[in-house]
Amino acid sequence: MPRQSALAGHIAPIVESLVLSVDDVHAIVQHVSAILSFVDLAVLFSFGWLLVPLARVMHSFVTSSVANKDKGFESSYAFIVADHLGQIARLALLVYACDVFVVAFEAVGYKAEIASKVFAKILYTSWLARRAQRFKRYLIGKILTKAPKNCDKIRLVDRILDGIVFALLFLKVLDYLSIETGLALGSIFAVGTTGGLIISLASQEVAKGVMSGIEMATSDRFYEGDNVHFGDGTQGYIVKMGFLRTKVRKYDSTVIDIPNTQLGGQRAINISRSKTCRVLTKLRFEYEDVQNIPKALENVKEEISKACPKLIANGKPFRAMISSFEQNYVEATVNCSFELPPTGEKFWANREEMFLAIDRGVRRSDVRYAKPIFLRDK
Repeated sequence: MPRQSALAGHIAPIVESLVLSVDDVHAIVQHVSAILSFVDLAVLFSFGWLLVPLARVMHSFVTSSVANKDKGFESSYAFIVADHLGQIARLALLVYACDVFVVAFEAVGYKAEIASKVFAKILYTSWLARRAQRFKRYLIGKILTKAPKNCDKIRLVDRILDGIVFALLFLKVLDYLSIETGLALGSIFAVGTTGGLIISLASQEVAKGVMSGIEMATSDRFYEGDNVHFGDGTQGYIVKMGFLRTKVRKYDSTVIDIPNTQLGGQRAINISRSKTCRVLTKLRFEYEDVQNIPKALENVKEEISKACPKLIANGKPFRAMISSFEQNYVEATVNCSFELPPTGEKFWANREEMFLAIDRGVRRSDVRYAKPIFLRDK
């Protein structure tokens, strides 16, 4: 009794089955010729590649006598209709080619009668999904022109709608496969107890990440481009917010990729949305000038008021006062608020101008800065 082998003796039959005989070629030509129509191909080719140029010529002829020529062909309804019909015709040519291949396979004994139907349904459904996305972006563009301040929220809606479209497309493709081929969704994931457990745990993590991403986006706490400080110490600019992960560019220009599950429940300060800022600094003076320090601090406030037009003098703290008597110096605190966000070039330029104004106010007075402790004995 011959021994059963895993590979030996099986290669030659497989190769022989792939080699077409003369009878197979004759059968393929006969079956393909029976369904192939050059009229069909000519019509599809004309619609696919000649309809848009023809519509352009007709549009130019019609609009040549019209006074208002501002609207171009690409913005006209004629182009939209012709372009969509052309796309449908080009997709039909792909389906036609798939039909030819299916007939050829069936001519040599392979069963592939449902492949053409499944291919056509998936192809046209995918095309409709892309058309829906294009129309959605057109509507979003119209909304943005009327409400540019809501661009972050509109971008969020755009992403959510994209996710819905892709999810519906995926489910529809699975439905086609289930109906036409009998391949049910459950059979795809039926990989045993261990595999099912792994897939279940992985899907839970993915679902948590997606829900955290949606929660962060819909909570209106921050958007892409915002400068945010998180409760775990992460600080920087939001580069990209995805459904599963968020990228943050730190102040040293490094980009950190953080799972949304780690950011969802954290406290966060959105620096970019702050309209005002506070700058607090401490000054050190010698004890010999303690009686002149109040006058010097009044000069400091006067110089700051002149140099910083964004200063908030009313409603916010604006102080320059002695705050502490230390062992080797008198400490004074200057506390100012400004109508500027606490980030960006304007903030840092205003901060520098404030420090220079403090120095001018001190130099106008008969007081001296306290020397650092390590220089006192020199």
